[in-house]
Amino acid sequence: MVMYIKDEVGVIGIDDAPFNRNDKEALLIGTYYRGNKIIDGIYFKKIHRDGMDSTEKIIEMIMGKHKTKINVIFLDGVTFGGFNIANLYEINEKTNIPVVAVIDRMPNRQKMMDALKKHFEDYEKRIYLLKSFPEPEKISDIYVQYVGIEKELLKMIIQKTRLKSKIPECLRISHLIGRGFLEL
Repeated sequence: MVMYIKDEVGVIGIDDAPFNRNDKEALLIGTYYRGNKIIDGIYFKKIHRDGMDSTEKIIEMIMGKHKTKINVIFLDGVTFGGFNIANLYEINEKTNIPVVAVIDRMPNRQKMMDALKKHFEDYEKRIYLLKSFPEPEKISDIYVQYVGIEKELLKMIIQKTRLKSKIPECLRISHLIGRGFLEL
């Protein structure tokens, strides 16, 4: 079976802006892209640093103006604003859109679990959630954890949405916008 993905496939990339240890909130940035060249929307949502509200805020972001045009949700990892863990399954279930967490290198899961045990009273809940996600898999020089999409289709979409980086352009731009907040 031959699959075809249009050049302007709709995707959104979500990353968080840098924050200080004393900050109670962190900022999520979502950049909606058509393919790898056309930015069609930028979204912002505040989350609690180390909270458990990133999932609901990501869903709110997705349910906005471009919901019907988004084919894949790309996340910069699974944690935002410290250890605010986004639930890949819940995002996929409530939006009916595939969710892909992009990771630059293979994470040290044991180190994450140890940090959660050390710093959080609800560490068991957070660890359970992390362990429920698919194992990171290497695709096109990046590691991904994905829900709601087949591997071959994901490979094609990653290719269509990259420009000069190994990650989809929507994620790269969300990251650059976030870095701009360091200057405030």
